[in-house]
Amino acid sequence: MKLIVYYLPMPFVIYLLYLLSGTYLAGGLFFLGSFLFLINVTEIKSENLRKKLKIVVANYLFLYKTLCFITILAIGLEVLGWERVIRTPIFLLFSLIFYILLMWRGYQNYIKINIKEYTVELSDYDTELNLVFLSDIHLSELRPISYVEEIVEKVNRLSPDCVLVGGDTIESHMEYLEDRGFDKILRKIKTEYGVYGILGNHEYTGYLDKNIEYLGRCGIKILRDESVVIKKLEFIFRDDETNHSRKKINEIYNTTYPKVVVDHRPKLEEALSENIALQLSGHTHGGQFFPVNLGYMLKYKVVYGYKKIKNMAVIVSSGVGTGFFAYRTWSKSEIVKIIIRGKAHE
Repeated sequence: MKLIVYYLPMPFVIYLLYLLSGTYLAGGLFFLGSFLFLINVTEIKSENLRKKLKIVVANYLFLYKTLCFITILAIGLEVLGWERVIRTPIFLLFSLIFYILLMWRGYQNYIKINIKEYTVELSDYDTELNLVFLSDIHLSELRPISYVEEIVEKVNRLSPDCVLVGGDTIESHMEYLEDRGFDKILRKIKTEYGVYGILGNHEYTGYLDKNIEYLGRCGIKILRDESVVIKKLEFIFRDDETNHSRKKINEIYNTTYPKVVVDHRPKLEEALSENIALQLSGHTHGGQFFPVNLGYMLKYKVVYGYKKIKNMAVIVSSGVGTGFFAYRTWSKSEIVKIIIRGKAHE
């Protein structure tokens, strides 16, 4: 009842209040209600009800974020002395058209999976490795089997030596995936050296042991604070920081090979202090949409893409999927292909 009476109408009421009164208080209050997650939709046992609520809440929150942007625009117009503009039918029409176009574009960015390619050159490396990095797949009952089939088809076309999975592969509970057949499709990924993965924060929201077991059935070998050597590179697979007792990087590696850290969240301080050659992360979804992107920009040095910091290369993927929301207005869904080679290996 609280969801219906309070949360759902709130942004519309505050938006209209702002248009009528122009008060800054209304604009500030507009950011309230961003935390609809107080209602834990993922715990609802009825699949039909859970799916419907997820779709309703996701679309509501997208509208809410769009209205946040429009409200900020209205505040800006008022500051400039154009307050009459925001109370006209034209501004309301503009708001509606803007929302529809943003929703259309956001869905296109979500549904189309792109291939993003990077080349990383290491001075102390004398061979070449072709890997694929998949992050934030977010398997859930809302995903069709064709989604996973497309991922596998695109990955296999890239003929990777190995595939690294960067966490948040499961949205929450593997029980919701049992009859979907995702595991049978994901096992069809073809590589020479295997498919290795880490946990993200979302695997911890469900039953962790069951989620890890399901990922194993998907053909993904989950490593938690362990390392593997592939073609003269030592890959350090870190558990998500949800595990407060996870090991430090220097407690995991044990060779002198160039080191690649795979860590779900793009926190870089520890890796920078350990002479790591490359860190691969996800989690941010490339910012995904306003104003979430602003929070990530404040929290992380790299929210998306490739960046060289000191002697360490950093690649943060926007992810091949998204959690909960079926829209991306600040990023695109992607599979990342990375060629790692020595500078002398032309």
